[in-house]
Amino acid sequence: MSSSRPVPRVYLFYGDDHASRAAYIARLRARLAEAGGEAWATLNYQRLSPATHSLDDLRAAVLSVPLFVRRRLIHAVEPLGWAKDARQRQRFLAVLDEVPASTALVLDIGQRLDEGRRGQPPHWLLAWAQRRGPEHVFLKALPAPRDVAEMARWLYKAAHEAGAQLTPEAAQALAAAIGPDTLRGLNEVRKLALYAGERPITADDVAALVEGEWAPDLFRWLDLVGAGQSQAAWRYLARLREIHDAAFVWNMLLRHFRLLLVLRDASDQGANLKTVVREWGIPAFALPRYRQQMARFSRPALQALYRRLYRLESRFRRHEITLDDALEDLLTYLTLHARGAS
Repeated sequence: MSSSRPVPRVYLFYGDDHASRAAYIARLRARLAEAGGEAWATLNYQRLSPATHSLDDLRAAVLSVPLFVRRRLIHAVEPLGWAKDARQRQRFLAVLDEVPASTALVLDIGQRLDEGRRGQPPHWLLAWAQRRGPEHVFLKALPAPRDVAEMARWLYKAAHEAGAQLTPEAAQALAAAIGPDTLRGLNEVRKLALYAGERPITADDVAALVEGEWAPDLFRWLDLVGAGQSQAAWRYLARLREIHDAAFVWNMLLRHFRLLLVLRDASDQGANLKTVVREWGIPAFALPRYRQQMARFSRPALQALYRRLYRLESRFRRHEITLDDALEDLLTYLTLHARGAS
């Protein structure tokens, strides 16, 4: 008797990461093509949605016999439309229970489902999937990135999988420009890869080709400061302030320089810097940039800088200066000390 695990009959992909859902479904179609050839795979693929098909249509498709291949692939788009009330839900789940081994039914849901955390019950479809178990249902949550940092990590990984090279600055700039739209992100990565050719995609490429609310990058600003390019750094600070309020930029700076100091201490002690950035929630691909920034400052220079930040913060809390004043003071200090900081 074979000891291999049973192949799931229902594949539930849910979440607002539309690109990843499409990729999973494409892989399932590719497996069908490998098993029986492209022509038969196309013949045994059917796409249905509640907007154009009834639940009876779904049931008929699920129970149909595959033609000259072992399995059919039924792609149900936004299937919750077949289960709008308790009675419809019961009928819908009955169809899911009926799926034969000769059918792979994909439930393609473009929204997040409540997974029942903090003592709350999960979404009824997830509860059904948990009852049926992995032998019957393959379950995959695919949420879109929640912020620019998560989107940058997503883009960096997507570029790598597509055979392209995306610099950390480019990933950050692209994420800031397009937000958490993963489908657009994938298309933009492909477009940028064609433009860049064999070289890595840079932030300048993103600025040149991608339309969106482009947000300046803190790393780039600090690179300008570190290189002593004071005029460019002042202009860049103005662009930062167009996108973010002073409190956001200031808090970002505090965290950035505190992490640089932590990394400098860890480096001096021979610690693993990858572990440090992971604990701070920084993507691994950003570590080389932190190393470059860290190399510009000795440990005493970073300590002096952090003390200055603390004094400026204290003056702001005593209402002696504004945060814009503090930012200007800090930029003046950094520019004056840039060449001798390390």
